Amino acid sequence: MYEAVTAPDAGLGRIAGELIRHGGKRLRPRLLFLSASLGEASEALLVHAAAAIELMHVASLLHDDVMDGAATRRGAPSANSLWGNAYAATTGTHVLACAMAELAHLPPDAVSAVTEAAFTVCSGQLRETEHVYDTELAADEHLEIIGMKTATLFGLPCRLGAELAGCDPGHVDALCRFGQQLGIAFQLTDDLLDLVGDPESLGKPTGTDLRAGVFSYAVLRALQQDPNGRLAALLRHENLTEGEAAEAAGLVRAGGTVELARELVRTHTGRAARALAELPDFPGRDALADMPRRTASRLR
Repeated sequence: MYEAVTAPDAGLGRIAGELIRHGGKRLRPRLLFLSASLGEASEALLVHAAAAIELMHVASLLHDDVMDGAATRRGAPSANSLWGNAYAATTGTHVLACAMAELAHLPPDAVSAVTEAAFTVCSGQLRETEHVYDTELAADEHLEIIGMKTATLFGLPCRLGAELAGCDPGHVDALCRFGQQLGIAFQLTDDLLDLVGDPESLGKPTGTDLRAGVFSYAVLRALQQDPNGRLAALLRHENLTEGEAAEAAGLVRAGGTVELARELVRTHTGRAARALAELPDFPGRDALADMPRRTASRLR
């Protein structure tokens, strides 16, 4: 990844490298390599594919932080807070271009899969942006958006790893479904932690989504229960103060919809487990099976 983002403009490479240096869970490369263990694949191809997908994710984080006005990312100051929105957005575009360059090493079918996923992720992000501060957004449409902008980048590495390893199409489909369901559960969990999590352990402040007008499943369900109540009145205007955001989060927690979201996490981790159960035994299976369990355990 470091090699891929090297640029003639030292500033671009430095900003991109800074976010990479702060690490992250690297779930997408892990999903790709573990899925590929169902068959046999060239390690060099897998490395290029993993770098391409993870760089797409890094680019999306840079752009997300600009759009949300986020001050921190991965326990450190965000790129936009350090260098400004223009530099952060330009670096995000550079990183996305670097991801596309990594695709040149892959077979045409793999390139098509990644580019199709990129279009889906961008469309999902656009739909989310169109519904910022929308207190009437249906919870089901919110889940569709999660499927596009998050689950796509979980299903893709599973599919790509299996395809590059020459796996049976039915097995490729099962692994892709596993990744998609894991991705939905992961995003729902992240959204819940923004309401109930510990900022220090998360590496970023809580309440960020509320203040940015990006309402999670629990928030939307709470709004549906009382569409003209205090919560709706708070969330219908921009620029919430920290006190107002804390009050809104407290109203959501008191309304019982956090538990509804927890149950939905369990539903999607269960679906992921059932998709994995369709596959024969293979070296990466146990590690994959542990990922839905770990996702759900983040809420304990």
